[in-house]
Amino acid sequence: MNSNACACNMDLIDVSGLCDIDDVTQVISQYPYWFQMYIPETLSIPIQKPDIEQINSVNVSVNILRTKVVKTPVSSLDANCDFIPNLEGKISTGRKIIVEGELCQKISYTADERSQSVHSAHFYVPFSSYIVIPQKITFNKGTKSMKLDSLDVDYQVNACIEDLSVSLLDARTISKYTTLLLYAIPRNTL
Repeated sequence: MNSNACACNMDLIDVSGLCDIDDVTQVISQYPYWFQMYIPETLSIPIQKPDIEQINSVNVSVNILRTKVVKTPVSSLDANCDFIPNLEGKISTGRKIIVEGELCQKISYTADERSQSVHSAHFYVPFSSYIVIPQKITFNKGTKSMKLDSLDVDYQVNACIEDLSVSLLDARTISKYTTLLLYAIPRNTL
């Protein structure tokens, strides 16, 4: 029986749920409305489950629960009508999409017992974030174009799980880190 925590070798853990980077690259090149975030997690195995000897696999997906476009303060405009960034290079355009979601994950593991049975535990970890968007979006339909306030535009928000790492802290506690990209695609609802 294993009583020591281990730094699991990620090469031995089957990970499913990572996104296709090429597909997302094409989308965010066309619509530059995205935000990257890092979600640290400490997950405890439910009491009715046996201790962990080894993590076998991680299956993860993202469920977007709610999105809402909100008004925000605007960075001062200079004489050229450009936004003035803060010291980190970020701007505030006056609009953001608030995104609420959850990481949905199943971790399968070999039990730290003589029979070495395989078990799984399910975890749902909430997160909240935002995506900065412009105040107005231009839509082209044939030869006509129209400019709408972002408050009047429907956005589809998607998530791309870029990477994750997982390790055991002890026989009942898992440390997991997820790198996530949230991106929005405007859709004209008028």
